[in-house]
Amino acid sequence: MKTFNVSEGLPNYSQRNNQIRPLSTCNTTSYTMATSYIPELWERFQNSEDFRRFSNFPQAEDRLTAALDGWKLNVTVHNDLMNGYNRFMGGRYARFSTANRWTDLVSDMIDRNLPWVGSGTFPGYPNPLKSPLGHIIAVVGLRYESDPTRPEGVIVDDPYGNTMDGWRGSGNDVVIPWELFVKWMKPLENSDGSLFWAHRFVPEGY
Repeated sequence: MKTFNVSEGLPNYSQRNNQIRPLSTCNTTSYTMATSYIPELWERFQNSEDFRRFSNFPQAEDRLTAALDGWKLNVTVHNDLMNGYNRFMGGRYARFSTANRWTDLVSDMIDRNLPWVGSGTFPGYPNPLKSPLGHIIAVVGLRYESDPTRPEGVIVDDPYGNTMDGWRGSGNDVVIPWELFVKWMKPLENSDGSLFWAHRFVPEGY
């Protein structure tokens, strides 16, 4: 079994200790966490005017959230999240689509060492009979035998906790079995695992 993980050895970010809305900032936390895994974007993030402007917040993800709030952008709306991040970064370094091909997302990770931020609808925890919960996570790697486009499991960094254990404990390097990953990640009608809602990063800009 082969394992590929773009975030191996790097810190995991938790939304639970955010100063701003810790229960609903999986979005900006995942964006910040993914950015921290991409050296050229992380340098730009930390040197941005808005990063310095919100220095009263010690955590980087709170600074991103504060900036989006100041611009009246809704962090739970995908296009607002993408546009706010790009404004924060001073250029177009992220793009969102509801129809990203799985093969392209795998290529981002394997060929370019890039994470991506995915949107899903997860079982309600701790009671799985509760209504499903919309949630955003950083997708960072794969476990596979020979073909990375046909993995046994997908490695994620979940800002709320362990995705596979009722979100208890750390969400670092959680392996979600492929069948569950396809079931939980949007779009829900996508049963064959070929298209996903995803925010992808473009270090060179576009």
